[in-house]
Amino acid sequence: MKKYLKNSLIFLSIFLISFFAIEILGFANTYGDPINSYGFSKAISMGQVPYRDFNMIVTPLYAMYQSLFLHIYDDFIMINISQALIVTFDVILLYKLFGKKSLLLLLVVSFFTYMNLIPTYNSLVLFFIILLIYMENKYSDKDYLIGFILGLSVMTKQTIGCFLIIPTLIIYRKEFKKILKRFVGFLVPCFIFLIYLLINGALYNFFDLCLFGIFDFASNNGVGGGHIKLVWTIISIITFLIAIIFLIKHKNDKNLYYLICGSLFLIPICDVVYVAFWLTCFMMMFLPYINKHEKEIVRIGTCVSITFSFLCFMFWTLSLDLCVTKDINHFRYTLHREGTYKNLLIMNEYVNSFDNPIVIGYYSMLHTISNDKEFSYFSLLYDGNYGYNGTKGMIDKIKDMNNQIFIVSMIDYNSKNEFSQFSKDIAKHIMDNYKLIDEKYGFKVYYKE
Repeated sequence: MKKYLKNSLIFLSIFLISFFAIEILGFANTYGDPINSYGFSKAISMGQVPYRDFNMIVTPLYAMYQSLFLHIYDDFIMINISQALIVTFDVILLYKLFGKKSLLLLLVVSFFTYMNLIPTYNSLVLFFIILLIYMENKYSDKDYLIGFILGLSVMTKQTIGCFLIIPTLIIYRKEFKKILKRFVGFLVPCFIFLIYLLINGALYNFFDLCLFGIFDFASNNGVGGGHIKLVWTIISIITFLIAIIFLIKHKNDKNLYYLICGSLFLIPICDVVYVAFWLTCFMMMFLPYINKHEKEIVRIGTCVSITFSFLCFMFWTLSLDLCVTKDINHFRYTLHREGTYKNLLIMNEYVNSFDNPIVIGYYSMLHTISNDKEFSYFSLLYDGNYGYNGTKGMIDKIKDMNNQIFIVSMIDYNSKNEFSQFSKDIAKHIMDNYKLIDEKYGFKVYYKE
């Protein structure tokens, strides 16, 4: 009984610390993917079908997982709770694997201002990488279960998930029965997902968005789209080469094969968020090999991480003029910068003054969520997110509409940010072809007869 209470207290403590770290970020620092993840989850909880009713370019397990929490209470705080649970299990598994040395991972977490804790599908992929390493180290004979976890990884993010199969093929290349058992386990979640797509008439849309559409996404957001920052690219290449050299010297270490798959977080976008996930994997590679002066290294690393975290939180709370977004529906307990928060309230009131408008801009997803609207391909209007040759398809959809109001964010359209994913081609088509009826708060309102 004492052991149970102790373990429960440890679990609760880790969860509360994780939740606090995630919650204090608000969506001032996470505006984008976490809000989109909330939108996908909310759509699923409302009974809408991914790919058929709204666009996603990844497999939907993370959104489905989060949607379960929204049935309890539909607010962004539940997204943070669901994410804190994942982080909590990460911490527990890592401690079981590496002991106190796992605390050194706080260096990556704190120095990257907690970007690898934010609620995105990448965080669930990272959890499955850690879980697979744990299973290989503790229960490598549970082949059906390991195969099932591999299948869940593919259901979370198809690109990395598929590559996570490779370590099994390399490590157990001479054990056909073991590979076969894992393949059978792998097929179970994949088969269930296939039935789900067939029943809901979403199979074609899935292939269009998640397979063929990847080419459009990569060309718009990778090297061709400019979403590669030189400093992070150099750091990524150097760490990847070090990882390969380390693998060559320790080719019998099963962990390394899984962790190197974490480098796929960087394809096709290489920015601070994706690099933070990769460097978490990179640092994990070396933890088992830290033996000399282990206690001193862990103590110094932990002290540095906690000090840096304290300074970050002090900076955010004292200098960013944060407030609680209590007047934005479904974001009532989230921290945001007060000036931006007030602007969002004004923007929302202005947009709602029009009859059933379609917002063309980053604000679209937030507007859809906070006003309980049905989700569509216009809710996430990012370059390369509509399937193969999808921009043309979206413009064709607009051409077929009648008596429709479009509200274009001119701030997004005029942005010179090289990392902007806003689909300017779609905005330009609306601005060039339809009637301008109003202009206010950084928006231009167009009407298509």
